[in-house]
Amino acid sequence: MRSSQSAILAVFLLFCIRKCCFGWLSGDWLGENHSFRTRQRPEFNWKHRVPRFSITESNALDPTAIAHIVRNTYNFTLPPVQLRRSLAYLGGAARLRRVVQKLALGSQPGIKIAVIGGSISYGEFAHEKGRTDWFSIFAKWLISAFPRANITARNGCTPGVPTPYMIMCLELSVDTDVDLVFMEYTLNDAHSVQGHHEEAKLLDNPIVKDAERLVRRVLALPQRPAVVFMHSPPCGMASYPVGHPKNPKDMPYRSFPMTSEDIQGAISQYYDVQYLSMRTAMYRLAVHKQELGFLWEDMFVDHHPGDHGHKIIADLAVNLIQQVALGLFLEPYGREDEEVVWEALPAPMYDGNSAPNSVMCRAADSFKQLVVLSEGFDYINEGTAIKPKPGFVSTQPGSRLQLRVDTDRSAVGSPPDGMVHVYLHHLRSYEHMGIAAISCVSGCSCQEVTVDALIQHRVSQVYLAGLTVTQSPDCIIQVKVLEQTNSGEHKFKVSGVVVAEAAGKQNGLPGLNAAHNQEFGLRQHLDEQNGINEMTFTSHDQRHSVQQGLGAL
Repeated sequence: MRSSQSAILAVFLLFCIRKCCFGWLSGDWLGENHSFRTRQRPEFNWKHRVPRFSITESNALDPTAIAHIVRNTYNFTLPPVQLRRSLAYLGGAARLRRVVQKLALGSQPGIKIAVIGGSISYGEFAHEKGRTDWFSIFAKWLISAFPRANITARNGCTPGVPTPYMIMCLELSVDTDVDLVFMEYTLNDAHSVQGHHEEAKLLDNPIVKDAERLVRRVLALPQRPAVVFMHSPPCGMASYPVGHPKNPKDMPYRSFPMTSEDIQGAISQYYDVQYLSMRTAMYRLAVHKQELGFLWEDMFVDHHPGDHGHKIIADLAVNLIQQVALGLFLEPYGREDEEVVWEALPAPMYDGNSAPNSVMCRAADSFKQLVVLSEGFDYINEGTAIKPKPGFVSTQPGSRLQLRVDTDRSAVGSPPDGMVHVYLHHLRSYEHMGIAAISCVSGCSCQEVTVDALIQHRVSQVYLAGLTVTQSPDCIIQVKVLEQTNSGEHKFKVSGVVVAEAAGKQNGLPGLNAAHNQEFGLRQHLDEQNGINEMTFTSHDQRHSVQQGLGAL
C-alpha cells in the first residue's frame, strides 16, 4: 500500500514539475511536438576554414607577421597558466578584432588607444610614470609590435575619481575618434557606494549601472571603439586577513569574491566588452601558493601596484592583443564582424539606464567653443606649453563672459521640470582677485550666485561655482565682474564647466565630494598649481627609443 502511494505521489510530482517548467516557455504557437521543435539543425553546421594567407589578400594577415607579434616582441612576467586565467571574458570581440586588423595592416590615418580610470592606471607608485606604469609599457610594446601602424596612445586617467565623473567628463580624457579604450574603475567605484552590501548587490547595483552608462557612452563614439575592462583588486584584497602577522594593524581584508567585478561581468557579456582581471591573474600565486616574487607585497605598495605589479598588468593587455591576433589567423576579420561593429547598441541592460547624449564637461579649448560673448575677458594660458593653465581672464569690473550650455536631460529620463546642477570652474588665489556675479540670462533660469575669488591660504586653486538651472538645450549663463573687491583688484578667471548627468537633488558631483564653493582639485583636467599633465605616446615620437629598449620589457 505504501509503495503504491509513493508511486502515485512520484507521478503527481513529475506532472507538477513538467507543468511548472513548461510554463516558462508555453503557448499554442510552440506546437505540441517538442521533440521536432528542439531537433538538431544540421543546416546551420559549419567548420573553421584555415585560410591560405598571402600578402595580396586584403582581409587576411600575414602569418609571419602574426608569429612576430606573438613570439618575438614581448617578455612576459606572469606564468602562462595565470596569464590564461586573467582573460575572464573574450567573447566575439568584433570591435577588438577590427582594431588588431587595422594595427597589423597599418590602416590610415592611424590608430588611437586610450585608458581611463583612477590612480592605478594613472601610474601612482610606478617608479617612473611614462616608462614603468602598465599603460606605458603596453603602449610602447604596441608601437614596436605593429611597425606599419601609426599609433597614438593617451593616458587620460584621473586619480581618485569614480565612474560617474568620467560619464560626465569623458571628452576631456578620450579623443572622439578613439579606436580602443581600457577602463579601470573597480577600486575607486568601491568607495563611491555606501558599504559592501551596495557594492555586492546582484540587482539594481549602482556600480554596475554607472559602468553600463559609461560603456554605452564609449561604444557610441564615432569610430565605434572597442572597450576593455581592466578590473583591479579593491582595497583590502591585495593584503592579509585580520590576525595575520603581515597585517599587524588589523586593517580590513577582502577575500576573493568581495568585489563588484564579477557582477560587472554581465556588462561584458551583454555588450561583448572584453574583461581582464588583475585579481584572477594574481590571486593563486599570492594566496594559494604564496610564491615568492608573486606575494602581495611583491606586487603592491598598498592597494596600488609597484613596478612589478604594473608589469604584470601590462602582461594582461599584451596577451589580450596577441590572442586576438591568433584568432584572426584562424578566422580572418570579415563581413559578419563588420556588421556587428556598426549595429545599433541594444536597449540598456538596466531598464531606462541610458547614457547622456550631450557633452557635459568642458575645459581648455573645448570650453572656448561654448563662449558666445566675451567683453573684457581674454583667453590666456597662464602656464607653459608643457603644463598649460588656460582660461578666460578679466581684470576690469563690468567685464562679461557668456556661455551656452545644454541642460536638457530628457534623453536620460529626467522629468522636464527637474532642476540640473551646473558648476563653473574658476580660479581662487590669495592676491589680485575680484568678485563676480554668475547668473542665467537667456533660455533658462536660476538663482544668481556671487563669488569672491580671494582666499587667505597662499595657494592658487580651481573652485566650483554651482548653479541650479532649469532644463534647456540653449541655456546662456553669464559671469560679470563686479565693482566690489576685497583685494583692491578685480582679476577673475573662468576655466571650465560641468553639467550634471541628470536632473536631481544631488548637491555636488557624484563621488567627488565637490560642490558649490568647494575645491575642484583634479590634477589631470584642471590643476592650477601644476597644470594639466597627461601622458601620450605616438609611433613617430617613440619608434626609435622603443626599438632600442625592447629588451627591458
